[in-house]
Amino acid sequence: MSWYLIVLAFIMILGATTLAYQVYKMTELDAISRGFKHPKFWGVFSLSGNGSGGLLIYLIGRRKYPSSMSEADKLVMESRKKRAGVSLIFMALSSIALFAVCIFKL
Repeated sequence: MSWYLIVLAFIMILGATTLAYQVYKMTELDAISRGFKHPKFWGVFSLSGNGSGGLLIYLIGRRKYPSSMSEADKLVMESRKKRAGVSLIFMALSSIALFAVCIFKL
């Protein structure tokens, strides 16, 4: 196995892990602002399920509760959204590169 395949796979795994962590922290922050009991549970629950089913259930269920997020928390949420976007970009680019290397056997 070539060293660049290992590096690309590591970058893809790192991107996926950081994306999951950012989604967890955003869900936890949102659950705290809405007054949910056990916000850490909701953060983990949002990561569960095939095809992000847990996140969809959380997003549907939270509509009944108004958010009371402070300005500082809104800034933290925006920062986490940007980090999640960067993680998604790393994951996508490394997946494309890994796919191209495997197909063209570079």
